Amino acid sequence: MYTSNLVVKVASLCNLNCTYCYVYNMGNESYKNQPKFMSQEVIEAMLLKVKKNCVENNLKEFVIIFHGGEPLLTGIDFYINFIKTQKEIIPADISIEYAMQSNGTLLTKEWAKILKRLNIQVGISIDGTPKSNNKNRIFHNKKGSYDEIIRGFKIVKSTFGDQMANCLCVIDTSESANIVYDHFKKLKANSVHFLFQDYNYIKSTQRDVPKIGKWLSGMFNIWYNDRDKNKPEIRPLTDLVALIFGRSKGSESFGSSKNRTLVVETDGSIESVDTLNICGDGFTKTKFNVLRNDLDLIYKESTLAKIYYNSHSQDNLCESCQNCPIMPVCGGGYLGHRFSPINEFNNPSIYCREIIELVCYIQNEVLRDISNDGIQESGIDYLDSKSIIHSLSS
Repeated sequence: MYTSNLVVKVASLCNLNCTYCYVYNMGNESYKNQPKFMSQEVIEAMLLKVKKNCVENNLKEFVIIFHGGEPLLTGIDFYINFIKTQKEIIPADISIEYAMQSNGTLLTKEWAKILKRLNIQVGISIDGTPKSNNKNRIFHNKKGSYDEIIRGFKIVKSTFGDQMANCLCVIDTSESANIVYDHFKKLKANSVHFLFQDYNYIKSTQRDVPKIGKWLSGMFNIWYNDRDKNKPEIRPLTDLVALIFGRSKGSESFGSSKNRTLVVETDGSIESVDTLNICGDGFTKTKFNVLRNDLDLIYKESTLAKIYYNSHSQDNLCESCQNCPIMPVCGGGYLGHRFSPINEFNNPSIYCREIIELVCYIQNEVLRDISNDGIQESGIDYLDSKSIIHSLSS
């Protein structure tokens, strides 16, 4: 087991207070014990561990994602120094790819130019329309943040170009899929990755979750039938199409691929992805730290890290998932959405019914555009979501 991606939590605080945030508003308080910003000591130790990880696993490419909190709270000099330190520590034959996930509210044209020069790609979190953003993505004084987010998004577009205008959007099913799609098209977003809200079985049931199956099916219908060559890429829809037709092994949420991402907190702590803190306060905490330990040690001694790494393997799926006909596509869904206090991860995703509905809809719609000979050659057939759900619940 090894890592090929690090989510680097350079700031433990955020200037927004999003209602659904898994860091601050889902019962986790471990961030309160973290330094506000990552120190130079931790940066150097972490980069030395990245170098060792790449050399020992013969990796010529490695991804570092700047995250938070809000990563721009560090100020731009942090990133100038980070890249300088990286070039001093990591050999030139190992390519480091950088990305940043930001709310965009602090971004300036001057900072964007520097980030572009440093080859740090910036993704912006935008939750669809002004109404949804100003309801859910709010400042600490309850004020909506849409105008500030869009200002930052436009700076990214003008600085990096349209092909780098990439968004994350948490699904708000109270907004119609058609309105949300039109909104992102008007913004000329290059890609939009729609995220499920972070529910699990601690306080909810499958009947409590937002009806994202119908919502994303509607989004697929709009996107799939849009003949505009400049339409945005829509994830997870493109991910699921690739999985259904054997073009991909998957992602963190679907399929059969390994999850090779780790998190480094501001104090240097090495953890599994922090979204798993929706399973309990400090759920991802470990004794490992880049100041003392290699990155791969977590895989040898942390049960959670091993489960997350192999979260889509049959051994880590419940009996219901193992017997499900869409399991090769779904892969059990995202690990954190399977958690319950009694069975821990030995459950279907709390979004199980929604995922079945969505996968069946996508598969059936694409098959309608394929000739009978093509369908026979592919070995893929039409699915009935209601029959699958009934068979798994009976």
